[in-house]
Amino acid sequence: MWFYSKNLYILIDMETIMQNPFLFGEKIYLRAAQRDDADCIALVENHPDPRETLFYAKPISSEQIQERLAKQNGDPNTILFTICSKATDKAVGQTAFVRIDWVGRMATFYIAIAEKENWSKGYGGEATRLMVDYGFNTLNLNRIQLHVATTNEKAVKSYRRAGFQIEGRLRQAMYHHGNYEDFYVMGILRQEYQA
Repeated sequence: MWFYSKNLYILIDMETIMQNPFLFGEKIYLRAAQRDDADCIALVENHPDPRETLFYAKPISSEQIQERLAKQNGDPNTILFTICSKATDKAVGQTAFVRIDWVGRMATFYIAIAEKENWSKGYGGEATRLMVDYGFNTLNLNRIQLHVATTNEKAVKSYRRAGFQIEGRLRQAMYHHGNYEDFYVMGILRQEYQA
């Protein structure tokens, strides 16, 4: 397909347009989540390593994920991205704002990196920083919050580096491996981000 822009005709493949990144980082880019991402999401939710930190209790099929993606992409209070490695152009995880309150200017942040081999490469931290910037500077949010297990020290440290503060503790908020786990509520405000 040909496009005209500033006295230039440009030939662009439609598949390239569909894969276009929305937000760029140094190591990763974020793009709209697509049905083809179901396998990556299934890996996040079914694989033992990421499942340990996300507390998913039951398996989910790629078909169920595709149905959920269709619902989420149609939900005005959810913005879902696939995290892709710039080096490989492959999906490495998911990130989202969910339960967006457009009147109160608040959203809950979610992130998951699929395979353990992609952990500790800076993908999660970079995606978090991109999302915080997008939330405050594009969506005009005033507050971004998240929930994280108190035992997930790596994630807590990463969120703190992105500017989140521990605001409270949800006691025995999740049952996991025969124990009740506490969760931190962490948040960042626009004024803190801009300081």
